[in-house]
Amino acid sequence: MHDDNYFEKGLQLLETGDFEGAIALFDSAIKLGLGDIAAIHVCRGEALAALGRWDAAIESIGAALTIEPYLAAAYFARGNIRTEQRAFDLAINDYTMAIHIEPEFAEAYYSRALAYEERKRYADAEADLTRTLELNPNALGAYEARGRMRAAQFKFDEAIADLSFYLRSGGGRQFDNHSETQGYLLILRAQRLFWRLIPWVGRRGQ
Repeated sequence: MHDDNYFEKGLQLLETGDFEGAIALFDSAIKLGLGDIAAIHVCRGEALAALGRWDAAIESIGAALTIEPYLAAAYFARGNIRTEQRAFDLAINDYTMAIHIEPEFAEAYYSRALAYEERKRYADAEADLTRTLELNPNALGAYEARGRMRAAQFKFDEAIADLSFYLRSGGGRQFDNHSETQGYLLILRAQRLFWRLIPWVGRRGQ
């Protein structure tokens, strides 16, 4: 193997799920000082995370940031690792740094929104999902997620609109949750009707 192929071959193994093989090739590239070493450390960290070797993964991402402190991909990757560890506040910090470096990083907005959801920060999550869709209108998953965030804030009309659009656009089939989302829509419509009836029910009791 030519020296300059270590990283490329490592990426191929990473994509096919051969994480141990990818790590070995990334280690060789780092040892030989070949290519973009910061980027190699990030990919190495992703392979380690896929094996559940969280501490080593975080260490590898940290090495990337030591080399290149303003590498948005490194913060994003570490945010994903911390999300897997359910360290949501730390993940939010990492996604925020990625966005600060690359303000049009749609995936970072989306991932931060899901971390906000875990912390029950539904308004912040909704804002991030709206920004995701401004940057990438084809991100159907963001409509489904924003529907959940709006429902959590009792914005039933907007939630139903998002989820209906998600289903009409094929998102339910793409993400294999069509029936689940349809069921959730029925619940939201029932909840919307209930909340609209509350003033009337109150008046009857007077």
